[in-house]
Amino acid sequence: MVEENRKISELLEKIASLEKLRSELGDEIVDQKIAALRLQVQAIRAGGSLVQGDVESGGDFVGRDQTVRAGDQGIAIKGDISDSTVIHAQTVVLAERLWRGLESSLPAVDLQKATRAYLDYLIDRHYYLNLKGMGVSDRIPLRLRLLDLYVPLKARLELPEGETWKRDLRLAGRLAATERQQPLHLGNPVPVLEILQENSGLIVLGDPGAGKTTFLKYLALSLAGGNGHETGLGDRLPILLPLAAYANALQKNDVRLDDFIAEYFSGIGADLPISAMLAEALQAGRALILLDGLDEVKDLNLRNTVVERVVDFYAFHRRQGNKFVITSRIIGYRAVRPAAEGLIECTLVDFDDNEISLFVERWMTALEKQAQGDTQVAQADAESDRRELMDAIYENPGIRRLAATPLLLTILALVKRQGVTLPERRVQLYDQYVSTLLSTWNRARSLSGRAPGRDLDEVQTVRILAPLALWMHQVNPGVGLVKREDLRRKLEELFAERGDANPQAAAIQFLQDVREHSALLLERGPGEYGFIHLTFEEYLSAVAIALQAQGNAHLIAQFLAAHIGDAAWHEISLLTIAYIGIRQQLPKVAGEVIQHLLKELPGLPGQAAVLAGEAVLDTWPSGTSPESKEQVVKALIPAMQDGAVRTDLRRRSGLLLGRLGWRPQDLGRFVEVPPGKFLFGPRKEEKEIPYPYWIAKYPVTNIQFARFVLAGGYHQQDLWSEDGWDWRTGAYDERALEAIERDWLEHRPPERRSEPYFWHNIDLGNPIFPVVGINWFEAEAYCRWLSTQIVARPAGYTVRLATSLEWERASRGVEGFEYPWGEGFHKQNANTWEAMTDQSSSNSGTTAVCTYPQGMSPVGAWDMSGNVWEWTATWYDEDKRYRVVRGGSWIGYQWFARSSFCNWSIPLMFNDDLGFRVVIAPQDGADS
Repeated sequence: MVEENRKISELLEKIASLEKLRSELGDEIVDQKIAALRLQVQAIRAGGSLVQGDVESGGDFVGRDQTVRAGDQGIAIKGDISDSTVIHAQTVVLAERLWRGLESSLPAVDLQKATRAYLDYLIDRHYYLNLKGMGVSDRIPLRLRLLDLYVPLKARLELPEGETWKRDLRLAGRLAATERQQPLHLGNPVPVLEILQENSGLIVLGDPGAGKTTFLKYLALSLAGGNGHETGLGDRLPILLPLAAYANALQKNDVRLDDFIAEYFSGIGADLPISAMLAEALQAGRALILLDGLDEVKDLNLRNTVVERVVDFYAFHRRQGNKFVITSRIIGYRAVRPAAEGLIECTLVDFDDNEISLFVERWMTALEKQAQGDTQVAQADAESDRRELMDAIYENPGIRRLAATPLLLTILALVKRQGVTLPERRVQLYDQYVSTLLSTWNRARSLSGRAPGRDLDEVQTVRILAPLALWMHQVNPGVGLVKREDLRRKLEELFAERGDANPQAAAIQFLQDVREHSALLLERGPGEYGFIHLTFEEYLSAVAIALQAQGNAHLIAQFLAAHIGDAAWHEISLLTIAYIGIRQQLPKVAGEVIQHLLKELPGLPGQAAVLAGEAVLDTWPSGTSPESKEQVVKALIPAMQDGAVRTDLRRRSGLLLGRLGWRPQDLGRFVEVPPGKFLFGPRKEEKEIPYPYWIAKYPVTNIQFARFVLAGGYHQQDLWSEDGWDWRTGAYDERALEAIERDWLEHRPPERRSEPYFWHNIDLGNPIFPVVGINWFEAEAYCRWLSTQIVARPAGYTVRLATSLEWERASRGVEGFEYPWGEGFHKQNANTWEAMTDQSSSNSGTTAVCTYPQGMSPVGAWDMSGNVWEWTATWYDEDKRYRVVRGGSWIGYQWFARSSFCNWSIPLMFNDDLGFRVVIAPQDGADS
């Protein structure tokens, strides 16, 4: 029923679109298509389907209990009528509009029929994205509409120095020295479509998978669907064909490009004058000629001939006002670089963050829509998938680098759909990337349907590329560039070791093949070679280490131990262990490597434990042994809590422990605070709390708050105060508010008030980290809920937020210490700004609540200095506009982390450094 409702909804939307077209054109065929759609709706409601007929005889819709006849004037449309009916109907509009005001040698009826047949062919041929060759299969074929997924490309109006752009390679967080010494002066990227709008001809250059062919298909589909004005190109007839096919024709006969175009499309319309129609479009100056894949013409002499013919064709037909787009890889382009008036070159650039986000959003929406229909469930699942994939992209630098390329981002989305956990199982992703670029995609990517070059032996190619990558990383770690002659000599050495009869010739041929047919290894600058992305060098280096060791865990551990703490080798170390455990399916060996590292503990304190923990996280459960996981957890606890360990490593240890499933046994414990007098405030004035109370040992963590979320706490009005429920439901937004209040409400609209704001952040949402992104009302509701869960409490006591007085007494004891541990600040005792600033690390943020035993308060409470500010029950001002917050935070200085310091926030605030802890205390002791 859900699927039927989805189809009916789509059909009704398309009927509405067609009715708009009818008002523009009034074409009889549009009316017929609308009638066919309405019959399809009737058939679905009747529980039946369309019995296909032809245009003359009509078709029958057969239901469970009835037959609905289309009638003599009806149309039976082949295939899924709900997918492309509207865009096919739009070809009717364009076919009439394109020829308005023009005198033609062809009868108008024949001209329009030929045009419709040609445009329908383009739509049928390119309507769905071609996923062949990407090496990812699915239980059902994916039918994803190219126009739904397309993300506009940008380019620079220049060529790179080498065969691809120099990308920001970083070493230990800094730009590589060669890049610092030779800054690039590149033009700003411009939308490719804008360049085309302003010029007669455009040559689009780019890396493999940069989106060149997809751009041409996008143009062809947009124009074929009558949307030329939306692209800024007007009504034009798109003529899309592969230059490799023209090159093949030239090898047989000396054929003009005009004649080849006519011949290439002659079989589309049977008796219709397709060739004559195309010639009319060129003569009228209303064509957009899209010539794909100049690089696929491998013979240099033939490529020169093709370029000469294309330039002649361009020079003649641009006079009438036609436009042209030619695509090519950068490799081999300079040797045949054409020159003609009005012909502009541009080179595609990588996706930026916004474009990656848009791509992922469109892909996840399309995938879930196909699987579940256009339903709320599909939308929610798409948003969840989008969030997970974006987290995976930005959690790992290697994945982020590759995500900048449309092809590789597409494979990433497809691999994610297969259930591969990312970024942990990225070794599977990289393996698929290399396989795709070396083999399957190379065969499938061509418009002509033929491999643009000879096939490479994937296994043998990797067995050369892997040790080559490792050598490149050893001689220039983190930079990824080597001199051409050094590269040639190393290749000769590798082929000689393999016993090749002619290592020199083999090295030359290998380099040519890898450059031209996979583009994995390219000239990155004058006389310098490197992998197209540093990620490929890292992955293949890991493959080499694993292959060379042949399962010897001790040798692998020795190699990795020598590079512990070296940022340029960290990812390679993780990929090596993952490759052994997952790709080679040797989990016992992978576990032994991890255990060797834990036994020797090379590097600075905590470094080996963190590397081992990350390796287990990447490979668990099938890629490593349970024993290795147990040992890792045992090593990570002291790495997290030892004050001698660097702060960033302590934080990473806590992150790993949380993600590996470890939990402090006393996470839910309360510590007693006895009644009595104590010193309060910066002046240490004597105060008294006459009752005992119990304060939570730790701030409330994400795993604790998750119980409230899962129990439906956000949807139970009785848990919320009146103001709190108004905030939760959006009624609060209708009040007369100050600007600061309005600002916080606008940043978190009602649809985002059913869980903490940072709930899905991979780090901030770690199970044993303090919950953040919650305002005062959410903290209050949690306390009320927890009161229903804790039944063993003294009479008159409840669970609530601490008053400012209660909080300070628990933090500084009776003697009025400056900090929970005593006098004087010590950065190893708390997570504050000072703890991070001397680490040369961007790895800052909240930490696990059990990280700092050194900062324990006199009553035994942890984390009362630094990490997160904590909401209290006390009003800061007499007007009751601000609540007191205490304790300082990870982003605050030591001054704010003093036990006596009082800060304030409006109750609506929800920062990433603001959490809370609870007390069991008298109900009437709370401030109101």
